[in-house]
Amino acid sequence: MIRVHLYVCLIGAALYAQVHTASLTGLVTDPSGAVIGDARVTARNLATNVELVTQTDASGYYTLPALQVGVYEVSVEKQGFKKAVATNVELVVGQKARLDFRLDLGTLAESVTVEAGAPLAATEEASLGSVVENPRVRNLPLSRRNWDDLLGLIPGVHSDRYTEQGGGTAAGRTGGANVHGVRSLQNNFLLDGVDNNSISTNVQELTTQIV
Repeated sequence: MIRVHLYVCLIGAALYAQVHTASLTGLVTDPSGAVIGDARVTARNLATNVELVTQTDASGYYTLPALQVGVYEVSVEKQGFKKAVATNVELVVGQKARLDFRLDLGTLAESVTVEAGAPLAATEEASLGSVVENPRVRNLPLSRRNWDDLLGLIPGVHSDRYTEQGGGTAAGRTGGANVHGVRSLQNNFLLDGVDNNSISTNVQELTTQIV
């Protein structure tokens, strides 16, 4: 998958974190809307069966900050309530998703299952981002299998095949794109979460990524 982010920085220097996981947060309440603390929340990756477990805090919120991308089953358990299960919860790279639960009164032997069909709301961040899904990466006829041709599928992104100095061509340069009007040489590239940028005072005819 390819995810493109635009970050607007209001300070002189920017620190770029590794972005190769997703996060999930949410609020757990009872039928009256009151928050439920100390509820057990489990996220199970359906591809690997790896489980991550956390508890809701006193305000009823849970957070799973570093989940591998993929499809999950998320369950919530609390004594005195029916177990709630959300299936087919899909998380993509860089996503900060929110999934709330409302527990019904009952026993843990009973459960309520919800199919998470619609995309999860990303209410926990203000940055603009898009994902190019794997089927499109595999199936679209790309010239020389050049990944940056996929950037044209993302709203607000315009391909930039020229350098920023003197208008000279840069036929070999990949990753040249203007994201919502930002100059292409201000893009930040990560490869598997690791910095992948070429840095030089002379940007003429220079690639903006190392690999």
